[in-house]
Amino acid sequence: MSTLPHFLNAVTGPWPETPCKERPELFVDSSRTTPLKETTNAAKALCARCPVRQACTDYAIDNDYRDGIWGGLTVDERDQLARERVAAADCTD
Repeated sequence: MSTLPHFLNAVTGPWPETPCKERPELFVDSSRTTPLKETTNAAKALCARCPVRQACTDYAIDNDYRDGIWGGLTVDERDQLARERVAAADCTD
């Protein structure tokens, strides 16, 4: 069973559908927390053209999602981005 970020149901604007709604199985597959490389690459290609990519990334980081592709990033890539954000915030304090 695949899931989509809940916030996507509320997305409004000139884009009625996000790319992941076309192929949700590429993003989060409950039978596999780490997608196959081919699946990861296909998901990232769809994310590259998504109008809510940044919101999706933020949602996954804010909610500590540990599986799937969110905003075009794997969990390791999201973890790295989260660390970079913390380091950047510490520099501005």
